[in-house]
Amino acid sequence: MAARRHELSGLRAADVTRHPEGLQVRTRFGKKGGRTVTINPGRHELTDPLRAWAEWRTAVPGNPTDPALQRVDRWGCLRGGMTDHAVNERVTVCAERADLEGLTGHSLRAGLATVSRRAGKPLEVIADQGGWTRNSAALMGYIRSVDQWVDNATADIGL
Repeated sequence: MAARRHELSGLRAADVTRHPEGLQVRTRFGKKGGRTVTINPGRHELTDPLRAWAEWRTAVPGNPTDPALQRVDRWGCLRGGMTDHAVNERVTVCAERADLEGLTGHSLRAGLATVSRRAGKPLEVIADQGGWTRNSAALMGYIRSVDQWVDNATADIGL
């Protein structure tokens, strides 16, 4: 959803709802205030957000006001909501387990922006999804890293 770490740590279980076409997630706060974003189903079993959310809610049914993301200790016991620092740490640890070095919680945001742009999504759609202003310098930095190869004067000219 291209959320900031503090937006993820602030989610409550009731903020994530199933919809016939995917998930709807309501952030309570952010740089521009709260927003509701939609997340489509994944194509791969291991990366499908709908499946992951359903499995998490089955394992941790809880109360709708409980944190959506919770700390789990080494014995499998829930220890309350995750802080934004804990979100960052978990992303880094999970990435390392998957042999992906250098990823952080911010990679969730930057990665969605760059991959979406590479897939041809319009800037406005990407900005709205991530809660960026449409002329955000940060967003444009992510986009330039993709566009320098796609929208390049030397591309497709027969060199």
